[in-house]
Formats: sequence, structure tokens, C-alpha cells
Amino acid sequence: MTFESAMGGGSPRAAFLRQRPWLWLVVPLIYFGLVLLRRTVLLPNINTDTASAIWPTSAILATGLLLMPQRQRRWAVVLSVIGALVISTFASPVRAWLGLAEGLALAYLGRVLCGPKPNFSEGRTLFIFLVGAVLPTNLISGALVYALSLPFGPPTTVQLAVNWFIGHALGAAIFVPALTIILDQRRFRSLRGSAWELGASLALLSAVAGVLFFRRDPVLWFMIFPVLMLVAFRHGPLGSALGGVILSLLALVEIYGPWSPDDPGDYIAWMQFFIVVAFLSTLPAAGAVASYARTRSLLARRSLTARLARRRADAASSAKGEFLANMSHEIRTPLNGVIGLADAMSRTDLTSQQREMLQMILSSGKALTGLLSDALDLARADSGALALANEPFDVRTSIYEAAFLFESLAKEKGLAFQVDFDVDPPGAALGDALRLRQIVSNLIANAVKFTAQGSVTVQVSLKRRPDGRARLTVVVRDTGPGFDAAVKARLFSRFEQGDSSVTRRFGGTGLGLAIAQRLAGMMGGAIECDAVPGKGAVFSFTAALDLAAGPVVADRSGPGPGPLASMGAADTGLVSVLLAEDNLINQKVVQAMLTGLAHLTVVNDGEAAVEAVRTQTFDAILMDTHMPRMDGLTAIRAIRAEEIARGVGRTPIISLTADAMAAQVSAALAAGADLHVAKPITAANLIGALRSAVQPPAAGPEARPEAKAS
Repeated sequence: MTFESAMGGGSPRAAFLRQRPWLWLVVPLIYFGLVLLRRTVLLPNINTDTASAIWPTSAILATGLLLMPQRQRRWAVVLSVIGALVISTFASPVRAWLGLAEGLALAYLGRVLCGPKPNFSEGRTLFIFLVGAVLPTNLISGALVYALSLPFGPPTTVQLAVNWFIGHALGAAIFVPALTIILDQRRFRSLRGSAWELGASLALLSAVAGVLFFRRDPVLWFMIFPVLMLVAFRHGPLGSALGGVILSLLALVEIYGPWSPDDPGDYIAWMQFFIVVAFLSTLPAAGAVASYARTRSLLARRSLTARLARRRADAASSAKGEFLANMSHEIRTPLNGVIGLADAMSRTDLTSQQREMLQMILSSGKALTGLLSDALDLARADSGALALANEPFDVRTSIYEAAFLFESLAKEKGLAFQVDFDVDPPGAALGDALRLRQIVSNLIANAVKFTAQGSVTVQVSLKRRPDGRARLTVVVRDTGPGFDAAVKARLFSRFEQGDSSVTRRFGGTGLGLAIAQRLAGMMGGAIECDAVPGKGAVFSFTAALDLAAGPVVADRSGPGPGPLASMGAADTGLVSVLLAEDNLINQKVVQAMLTGLAHLTVVNDGEAAVEAVRTQTFDAILMDTHMPRMDGLTAIRAIRAEEIARGVGRTPIISLTADAMAAQVSAALAAGADLHVAKPITAANLIGALRSAVQPPAAGPEARPEAKAS
């Protein structure tokens, strides 16, 4: 045991003793000083039947030996032996050597049974010390007193041995725990109040005990209990320990002082009984109160730590979300110029070589867009911000739209491509059609990508369950290379691919299946796979969906641009569109896509857009979000307020922005936008969104779909 651990390193008293370790050697001097004061108790007057009612000196020596560091403990033992030799020359050698032996035995047994730093305020530790150290030590010393007293006659011998055992046992039982607690300031501080309050409480206890002890009525003594319990509960083990020491000292003064009774008789026995009951009942109770207080304090600290950690985590999550949103915006903005202009250029007269290179640009741009979307979806899923919509949709239409995107690619590779439906009427369900298409598209894309020859088959089943819900099953079969069990085990892990070697033939980030599996789980289903190397693979996607009340009118903003000119004004054949966009490249992208289809008015900020709406009438408005002077969301709110104030019809507004996070989409729709189209865009996306805005479906449930670039 180190000195710091013995003395509770942080307290002022511990620091004082740590700087002056030689002060521990005062302990044996105190012990033998008290022995000299009581030199006449046993020898040479061994023919008397008196012994100290409470003998604390051996307990003082034991406490010092129990707490002091090892080096000082050796010197203390040496000094104690020397002191015993000195006292034996002119006083009682029996008391000197037996007291020394008791102190050494109590310290040794206490350290072995209760540890180098015992907490005697715990009932279990106190019980072990009393039974394992105090009882056997004093039984042996009492037996030795009995043996040494035999020459003086049996009556005196028995009474003297009993008195010795009781007095020394009470001294050890009270003073070793009490002094250990008093000396360990770090662990045993006053639970409440200041040192002045503790002193006042102890003064009150001393006054009450002194008055009641002086009455010499054992029944009245138990009126001390309420005051002692108050001190113990208010100030914890330290108050109980100090109270026990004060009661013991007052008892000794009452028994052996100038006002002591001539014939104490049973008076001493009652006093001993009261002191031991009072101390051994209040100390564990005070320990329990202190333990409860420490538990509450620890819980409060840990709760505070948890709250602070939660705040830091929330702040980190918020910073992460803000970073992702900013990065998404900054990447999508230039990417919109690349993909948009390449898409617009693809509809011009080009040579075959130019068209091939342009398709490579488009393919690379779309791959980068998909990578960005996957990374954002994964970040949203990790932060718990990924949520599913719950809107009615047609299962057959949604899955066909996802499959349609890969039909031409499969035919280019010479693959047979087939989609089969087994859908119970009406075929409408409640859920997130966009995320459903994302999962199915991922499975079909992998099948087409990895299959060099043969076929890709998609089987769709929607069956009503007894509980009123429906089970959707989508099975994608291919005749590709397949994979083994080792690949299957890591296929749905992040950044994992079937072929991750440096010689792999197929690209990809390995995020698609991980995100698809997460989405499937959110839909109450899962994605399972089975494959045989060289014989293809089968991927099965299941989801639990609620059935819609009736059939859903298909969204007319599906694949393919379709005619837009027929939706314009009858006299010009062109749609009048206002574009609010501060980026010159993005302005050129929209102009190139809508050439010949719309009459486009371009402004550079939201304030100019609001002013344009006041002076002109438009069939649709394309509104960017981040613009100087007035941002897009503020402009949308101002336009809606202007429409209400003027009593004019509602102009369709499409939020055309690089903000693609879910919260940003919701903010745009909440501001008053009818649709949200995330950059980068293609002509199909933009024209499809304009078609939906200018001519929304005549029937079916209201919805504000989010159009995404493909």
C-alpha cells in the first residue's frame, strides 16, 4: 500500500503527513503515554477485579500500524518494542506486552481481512473486522490474563479476564473504525454543511450526552440516540465516528472521573452496552447514507457527462450534416454544368465519334452523381435522418420504371431481358416509391452489369396477407458469373464488392447493396441472395407494405421527355418559364434544354424574380436556392404572399437547386414550392418536372414528388 492510498492523497492532512512521514512515529509514543497513565489498572495491583471499561490505546496503535506506509510501520514496531521494554522496568510488563501484541494483531488481521484501506462504514467490512480480528485477538489476550492471574485466586482471575476482554474489545471495536474514518479525509468528509456545522452538531451531542450520563439512568441514555442519528445522517461516517469517540471519552470520564459512583456495579455494564450499541448501529447506517449520497453524486456526474457527450455528438452530427450538405451543393453545382450541357449537346447534330465521347461524359457524370447520392444516403442512415415516405403508388408502374432504365442497356449487351408481374388488384400500396425504385434499380443494375451473356429476369409479386397488409417480393435472376460463400458473406458490407482485387473488371464503390439492404430493413423486409459460381445469381427483395384504398393514377413525369410545347399558351405554342439562377453555366444549361420548348426569362436573384412575377405572368418558375440579395426560399414565400394579396392563381414553382438533403427538400416544399429537382439535371428530368407542374394529374391523391436526376 502506498502512502498516498493510505492517507487519501488529496486531503490537506494527507499532504501534511506525506511531507513529514516521521510524524507517524508519534503513534507508539501516544500509545505508551496512555499506558503509563493507566499503569495501575492490572499490575502490580493484579489482585483487584477492575479493568478499564473501554481501553482505546491498543486500538490507537493498531490504527496507526494499519494506515501508515510500510517504511514507517517497521520503525513504529521497533519503537513499540523498545517502549514495552522500558515500561516493563517500572510498570506492568503484562499490560505493556499484551497491549503491544493486541495492537500488532489487530493491525495485521485488519489488513489481511479488510484490505490495506478498509471502509468500516460498510456493514460487511465492519462485521468481518469485529469477528475476524477484534474477537479472536481479545479472546486470546483475555485467556492470557486469566492464566497469569491464577495465582491470585479463581474469583479475581475470572472477573479480571472478563473485564479485560470486554474493555479491550470495546476499545478496538469503536476506536479502530472511528480513527480510520477520521484520518481518511478524502473518502470520509461531512456529507452536508461546513466544519462549523459539524462542530456545532458534535457540541450538541456532547452537551446532551454529558447531562444524561450525569443522571446515571440507563433508560435516559437512549435519548441520546436521536441526536447521534442526526449527526450520523447529517455528516455521514465522519460524524458517526467522531460521535462514537466523544461518547466513549465521556463515558470514561463519567466512570473514572471525580464524579464517578462509589460502587459502579452494573453501571459500567450498562454504559458499555449503550456505547457499543449506539456506535455499531449508527456507523453502518451513516455508511449506507453516505453510499447513497455517493451513488446519487456519481449518477449525477455520469448523467451530466452523458448529456455533455450527447450535446457534443449532436454538434458533431450537425457539423457533419452541414458539411455533407455544403459538399453536396458544391459538387452538384459544377456537375450540373457537365451533365446538363452534355445532355443538351447530345440532341444536336454530332458525328458518331463525338456522340460516343459525349455518352462517355454523360455516363461518367451520372456515375459520379450516383456515388454522391449513395454517400449522402449512407450518412443519413448512420445519423438516423433517413426516413421513408408513406404515399400511395402503383407497384407495377414504379417497378417497371426502374426496370425500363436498364432494358436498352441489356439489349445492347445481347441479353434477354424480361419483367413478369403477379400483382393482386388493385396493385396500389402505401410507401416510398422513390426508395423502392432505388432498391430494384440497384439489383437490376448489378445483374445487367455482371452478366456477359444469357438473360436477366425480374419477377414481381404483390400478395395480400391475412393481416390486411401486402407482401412485395422482387426476384432478380441472372446468368452471370455468380459468386461463392466467401463473397456472399461480405456482399452487403460497405465498400465491399464481389471482386475487390486489383484486376477486377467491374467498377463501383460497394455502397449500393449496403444502402439497399438498409432501406429494405426500414420497409420491414430484407434482401437475400443465392449464387453458384459460374451459374449466375438470384437476389430476392421483400417488403411489407400497407395497401392503398384504390388504384393510383400513374405519374406522368416518368421516363422520356414527351411533348412540352402542347402545354404552352395557345397562341405561341411555348410555355412561359421564369428562371431565377445566379450561376451563368447553370443558366446556359437550362436555356439549352428548353430551346424550342419554352419562352425563358432569366433573372439573377430572388428579388428580381419577385419583381418579374409582379409585372409578368408565367406558366412555371424555376427557382434556385442560393442567390445574392434574396435567396430562393424567401423569394418563394414572397411570391406566394404576392399571389394571395393580388388574388391571382398559384403559379407552379419548381425548386431547381443543388440542395439535395432531405431537410433541404422539405424546407423548399414548406416554403411553397410544388416540386423539387436536385442538380445535376438532364433534359428528361427538367421537362418531366415541368410537365408535372404545368399539367398535374387530374385525379388521384395529392403529392409533391421529388424529381431526381438519373
